[in-house]
Amino acid sequence: MRKRDKTFCVYVAQGKSLEEASILSGYEESKGVTLITKPEIMNEITALLKAKANLMKNLSVIGYQQLAFGSIADCISLVTEEKVSKEDLQNMSLFMISEIKKPKDGAMEIKFFDRLKALEKLQNYLDGESQCVPFYEALEKGAKALGDSNE
Repeated sequence: MRKRDKTFCVYVAQGKSLEEASILSGYEESKGVTLITKPEIMNEITALLKAKANLMKNLSVIGYQQLAFGSIADCISLVTEEKVSKEDLQNMSLFMISEIKKPKDGAMEIKFFDRLKALEKLQNYLDGESQCVPFYEALEKGAKALGDSNE
């Protein structure tokens, strides 16, 4: 597969239209319709989409870990400091904050994401992962048993 073809696949996997992906890859606008019919192009796009889905799953787990176990020290600093510079704000980890309000009285209200819900999501994910292995093992044993009975 040529470099331009791979570039086309990347753009399509990112959600670009066929026309846009064609132009960005150095092809004529109409070339995408032809490219998308090639099996190697579709296989590459499918592989990229699977990798993207796997990455998103991993990023979700990391996010839930941050919510469940992360420090709220920067969030407390945000409330207690008189003035926070833009630079300080950019360096703060405020991932755990779900909402910030500043009512008319001037006090700042911060709501955090629910740590218990984050832990539940992580546990559900881990339970799902552990259930996949026995299912796969059962399929493997069944296939082997079928193979043995056919001999």
